[in-house]
Amino acid sequence: MRVNKIFIKFSRVSLVCIAILHISCANTTDIAHIDTQATREAIIKDTNDFAMLQAADFMNQGLFSEAIAVYKKLYKQTQDVYFLKQVALAQSQAGELDSAVQTAQQYQTLSKDVDDSDTNLIIAEDHVRKKQYNLAIILLEKNIAINPNLQTHYILSNLYLQQRMPKKALPHFISIYNDEMSAGTKLKLEALNQIVSIYLQSKEIDNALRYLNAYIASNEYSINLQNFFALYAKTNRLDMLEENLKKRFLDDQSIENARMLVSVFVQLKHYEKAITLLKEYDNILGVDGQEMLMQVYVEDKAFQEAMQLAKQLYKQTNRIELLGLSAIYEYEATAHKNKKNLQPIISTLRTMLTLRTKELKNANQNLTKDDAFFYNFLGYLMINHDINIDEGMQYVSKALAIEPTSIEYLDSLAWGFYKKGDCKQAQETFNLIATDKIETNPELIEHSTAIKTCK
Repeated sequence: MRVNKIFIKFSRVSLVCIAILHISCANTTDIAHIDTQATREAIIKDTNDFAMLQAADFMNQGLFSEAIAVYKKLYKQTQDVYFLKQVALAQSQAGELDSAVQTAQQYQTLSKDVDDSDTNLIIAEDHVRKKQYNLAIILLEKNIAINPNLQTHYILSNLYLQQRMPKKALPHFISIYNDEMSAGTKLKLEALNQIVSIYLQSKEIDNALRYLNAYIASNEYSINLQNFFALYAKTNRLDMLEENLKKRFLDDQSIENARMLVSVFVQLKHYEKAITLLKEYDNILGVDGQEMLMQVYVEDKAFQEAMQLAKQLYKQTNRIELLGLSAIYEYEATAHKNKKNLQPIISTLRTMLTLRTKELKNANQNLTKDDAFFYNFLGYLMINHDINIDEGMQYVSKALAIEPTSIEYLDSLAWGFYKKGDCKQAQETFNLIATDKIETNPELIEHSTAIKTCK
C-alpha cells in the first residue's frame, strides 16, 4: 500500500522516485527484527538522503517554503550545521530576509565559520537593505578575497559607485569584464561602459580607448556599441576606430558590423572605401548592403547612382518607398529643373503615392510620417517650380495633417500662399515657425525675407 501511495504522489520517473521506492521498500521491513546497529544507521542515512533530494527538488521548483521545512527537519534530526546553512539559503530565496539573516548568523556561530561566502552574502544583503553600505562593503571585500565570483564583484562595484568611489569600483568592473563567464553578454558591455566612464572622469583617455579598441575588435555583444563612437570623434581618433571596425568586420561579415564600419567611413568622408567594401561583399550583405550603398551614394551626392540603385531595389523588393526615393534622387541628379524635365519625376511620385494609398487601404492602416515626407516633397516641388501651386498645396496639407507642427511642411504651405500672392496667409502660416529655427536655416531665412516684404 505504501509504495502505491508514493507512486500516486510522485508521478514522474526521477532519481527522487527511485530514492522513494528504495526507502519505502526498506521501511516495509519489520525494524523490530533488525538487530544490527549498522543496518539501522543505513536506513536513517537513506531516509536523510531522500529528504535532501526532495529539498533540492523543491528549491529547483521554487518551492522554497517546502524546502525550508525539509531542511529544518533534517537539522533537528541530525544537528548537522550544513542543514542550518541550507535553511538560511532557502529563507533568503523565499524573501524571508530577517529569518535568513538570523539563521545565517546562527550557522556562523555554531560552525565557527565566519568566512562562509554564502551566509556572508545574506548578511551583506541585509546591510544593504538597512543602508549600512560600509558594513556591506567590508563583508563583501572579505568574501571576494576568499571566493571571487561575478555576483560579488557586481554588487561591490555598484556599492562603490553608489558611495561615489569610482576608483574603488573600477577593479571590480575590470574583473567582471575579464571573466570568461561574462563573454558575449550584456553584463560585459555594462562593465565596459563603466570602465570607460570612470577612465574618462579621471581624464585617462588612452586607458578608456584601450578597452574600447579591444572590445570592438573582439566581435562581442554589439548593442549600443555606436554610443562610444562620439569619444573617438571628440578625441580625433576616428582612424583608430576605423581600423578596429575593419578587424571586426573581417572576422564576422555581418550586416551590423558592415553598418558600423560604413558609418565611420561616411563620417570621415571616405566614400570610396565604403563603396568598395559594399560592392566587394555584395553577395554576403544582400539587399541590406545594397540599401546601405544607396545611402552612401546620397551622402557622396552621387544621385545618379543612387537613383539607379533605388530603381533596381524597387524591382527586387517591390517596396513602394524605394520608387519614391528613386524619383527624389532623380530630381537631385537633374541639372536643369525645368517643367519638361520634372514631369517624369512628378509622374513617378504620383504613382508611388497612389500605390501607397492602395497598400494602406488593403492593410487597414493610416498614413505615417514617412508618407508625409513624400507628400511634402511632391507638393513643394510643384509649388516651387510653379507647376501647379494649388495641387502642390493639397499635397503639403496632407503632410501637415500627419505632422501639424513640422517646420518644413509649414514652410512649404507658407511658400504656396506666397506664390499665389496671398501675403496675409503666407505671413500667418510662416509665423507659426519659431524664430530660433529660422535663424539656423538658409532656406527659411530666404523665405522669411521674401514673405515679410510680400504686399
